Amino acid sequence: ALEDQVWDLLNEADKAAEENKEKSQVYDAMAETLGDAWDTLIIMLEKRQALLELTSVFFENALEFAVKIDQVEDFLKNAQEFDNIDSLRELLLQQEHHTKELLEKSLALLNKSQELTEFIEEFKCEGPNANPELIQGAHSSCLKIDNLLEMLQDRRRQLDRFLKHQRQGLEQVLQICLWHQQENQV
Repeated sequence: ALEDQVWDLLNEADKAAEENKEKSQVYDAMAETLGDAWDTLIIMLEKRQALLELTSVFFENALEFAVKIDQVEDFLKNAQEFDNIDSLRELLLQQEHHTKELLEKSLALLNKSQELTEFIEEFKCEGPNANPELIQGAHSSCLKIDNLLEMLQDRRRQLDRFLKHQRQGLEQVLQICLWHQQENQV
């Protein structure tokens, strides 16, 4: 919003330098300093924009992962009934599909969280704005990211255990059904 005013100020400095030749070095130094400060501000704003975009993607991934965890919890809570061997096999395929999607969402979130925390770590140490408050804020943000990630991963690990246990039981039932089917054929 202030860019036009900055350019106007730079133009005024140029005009003043042309009108007052003995102070031209002062005006040139002022213009150069202001230009450098403006460039630094633009770079910082671009980095903040990149940080916001990365953070947005991280939280979208976290939401997708949480929704998938909820879906798998619902899948496990609902009665897993089957009428025949085909429906039992279908149930096992659904479990496999849920397990695969959980791992994919988990990996995407892990990668994005690592990318985000690395970006924050680099961002906090750059430029003239590296101050204790910025460093503490960055550290706090990284801890919050890690806490969210750990909470979601704990839920996923618990679901993995339940899915594995249920899958083992269903595979045993499938083996028994197949054995009975072969026995009836004999």
